Amino acid sequence: MIQKKEVFLKHLLNTSHLIRLYVILELLQIIKVGVILKKVIVISAVALLLVVGGILMTRAMNQPNDIALSDRFTSSFLQEDIKTDEGFHFFESQNGHYSMWFPANFYLESEPTSYITKDHYELLNFYEDGADSNGIERHIQMRYSGELNPQLIDTDLNLLLDEFAFNDEYTEINYDSNKIYYGSSHKELDGTKVITSSPSEHEANQHFALVVNKEETKSVTVSYRLNCIGQTTCEIVTEKEKTFFETLINQIKFR
Repeated sequence: MIQKKEVFLKHLLNTSHLIRLYVILELLQIIKVGVILKKVIVISAVALLLVVGGILMTRAMNQPNDIALSDRFTSSFLQEDIKTDEGFHFFESQNGHYSMWFPANFYLESEPTSYITKDHYELLNFYEDGADSNGIERHIQMRYSGELNPQLIDTDLNLLLDEFAFNDEYTEINYDSNKIYYGSSHKELDGTKVITSSPSEHEANQHFALVVNKEETKSVTVSYRLNCIGQTTCEIVTEKEKTFFETLINQIKFR
């Protein structure tokens, strides 16, 4: 009987050791899994930081060289997650009636006389960040109008031609769902007299456009001036300026 008890006790002790060993192995497995999960979390966090850091670094690198991004007022209208061609940013108007591609290295003037926004009317003025190496300073003015009809659009077109066109010359095209009237001319001062010349005779230093939706209820008037500052060459690269302006007006989209 005593021998049986001793055998039983030995078996019990052995079983206890096995249980302890099993528990230890399970704890080690849990610790191992925990370490692996911790490594995965750390690696994921590092990867996320690298991605976010890269985005912030890219923006930080771009901002000092592009006033459109570094200027607080201008950048508040831009949506960098929407793709555009190089040299432009996606712009959403404050009244929500149209969008466009805003040119890089320009800023939107925030002064009340230069920036007006209402539901049926909006005035924008944007300027290039200083004159270029040829002494040219660029200025774009855009004016949105709503609640229009064909007669009012004809009036706006005539006013635009009177101010900017040479002999009322312009081109009319249909682009996407818009109708666009546009042209260019050369303007200079001769004493107190303003002389407007054909762009075929002199390099165009002003471009103009009237962009109208298909229902003829909304329009955006655009003028683009290249001003010669000081005693400089003021050399204009006509094809480059023409392409820039056409991209600008073609990307106006009404809501």
